[in-house]
Amino acid sequence: MSLARSRARKMKPGLHVQLNSASTSSASPSPAPLLNSRPLMDYLERNPRNPARENQYYSMAAEAEMDPRSIRSIPETSGGTREADPLMNYTLRPEDMVTVKKLGEGSAGTVSKVKHVPTGFIMARKHVRCDPNPDFQRLLERELKTLDRCHSPWIVTFYGAYMEGDELAICMEYCEGGSMESVYKRVSEKNMTMPEKVLGKISEAVLNGLVYLHKMHHVIHRDLKPSNIVVTMEGKIKLCDFGVSGDLVNSLAETFVGTSYYMAPERIQGGKYPVQSDVWSLGLTMIEIAQMKNPFPSNLAPFELLHYIVNQPVPSLPEDEPWSPAFRDFLGQCMIKDFMKRPTPEQIMEHPFIVESSIRTADEVNMQDWIRDVWDYNSSSDQA
Repeated sequence: MSLARSRARKMKPGLHVQLNSASTSSASPSPAPLLNSRPLMDYLERNPRNPARENQYYSMAAEAEMDPRSIRSIPETSGGTREADPLMNYTLRPEDMVTVKKLGEGSAGTVSKVKHVPTGFIMARKHVRCDPNPDFQRLLERELKTLDRCHSPWIVTFYGAYMEGDELAICMEYCEGGSMESVYKRVSEKNMTMPEKVLGKISEAVLNGLVYLHKMHHVIHRDLKPSNIVVTMEGKIKLCDFGVSGDLVNSLAETFVGTSYYMAPERIQGGKYPVQSDVWSLGLTMIEIAQMKNPFPSNLAPFELLHYIVNQPVPSLPEDEPWSPAFRDFLGQCMIKDFMKRPTPEQIMEHPFIVESSIRTADEVNMQDWIRDVWDYNSSSDQA
């Protein structure tokens, strides 16, 4: 018996992914890794699945002439989520999911806000097309296990994954404030400015997330950009799309389109990703958020852009804008072209701009009030 199969038999069944489902040529597909739904794991362990209770729920739905797969009118918290129904143990299944709205679409997949009907639990679900190639399968299994092990206030929570046709559905924490790309576009539409103290809190949270990934899991994000930094309506900043939905797809596709704007010079020149590459991407990301636009010329073809990043002076904030010397120096340190001289995430956290941000209290920088003001949000609305 293989080690993977032996471990699977010892584990209590939870969320699962059958990896080779897209392949029809394999006579004996590999055993599916078991992925437990983290924030719900406690009651999943305490409460065995109750089919009678589930049948009762569906019977009640039928009597009310309601599609049991429709969205239930369950009050949500101000954060847009609610605790799962403690009476129901479940495995995430596509038939129990209802799409509330589409959140975005890119080369790595489609993201939607979904509700799990039996519990009313809100999640963000990303579909990623799976390749039956064995190398992809091994990488996929490794990355899913990494997602499952990540428990940090600066990383979006992974709830589980399942196969739907030839696509992998990855269920993650829904951050109703949206991505920083959508946030800065909203700020621009309202003719607002990005406060430097808010930028400090964003930088601080991102660096905490990067240090956590590197120190605890030996993971480099590799795809850091405004669309992969999300915010809750409580003002919590979190990282998403490292691993499966970002790096995994891009590494196999070998494409520079899309993410090339944020790619460090050493990567463009064919080198491996050192941890300092994420710091370059952070610097470029913060310039974009501060300026509310991408700092590179928009008329460049992909390979012209790569040449521009390597050979032209690094982007910087305009001199006639009132940014502090500390913020300007922080960005300059992030965007040193020679990665050997560029600080690591842990080292750049000692920069005065980040240190000063870390000692500012919630009263001084109220991120919750700020993001709610951006989206004109109140507890009974779902604006983002």
